[in-house]
Amino acid sequence: MKLYSLSSKLDFGDYKGKTLKEIFTKDPDYIEECILENPTFCFNPSNIDAMEDLHPEFAFSEEAVEKLEEKYDTYEDQENNFDDMDNFSPEDLKNLGISDDLNDDFDDFNDGGGYYDDDLNY
Repeated sequence: MKLYSLSSKLDFGDYKGKTLKEIFTKDPDYIEECILENPTFCFNPSNIDAMEDLHPEFAFSEEAVEKLEEKYDTYEDQENNFDDMDNFSPEDLKNLGISDDLNDDFDDFNDGGGYYDDDLNY
C-alpha cells in the first residue's frame, strides 16, 4: 500500500504525474473512485477536511471515508510491524547500526552498543 500526501504525484491512472491536490481540485470524483477501487491507494484521513476545503461543492461519501480509514489503519499496522527485517537492504541495516562491518548479520550486543566494527573496536 502506498501512502499519498497532497503533494504526492500519482504513479498510476489517468492523472499519472499529477499531485493529489491538483487532481482533487480538478476531479474530486476520481480521488473518491481511487479510494473505493484501488486497494493500494491511501492517504491520511485527516486530510479529508483540507481536501474538501479545496473543492467546497464536493464531499466524500460515507463509504469512501470508512474505506479510507480502514486502509489507513492497515497501512499503519504494516508500517509498525518491524519484526521482519526483509524490508531493509543490508546497506540500510548497516546505516541503522543493526548490522556491522564483519558481515555477521547483527552487531554483537557487547561490541560497542551498535557502533560499526572498525579497527578501533568500537
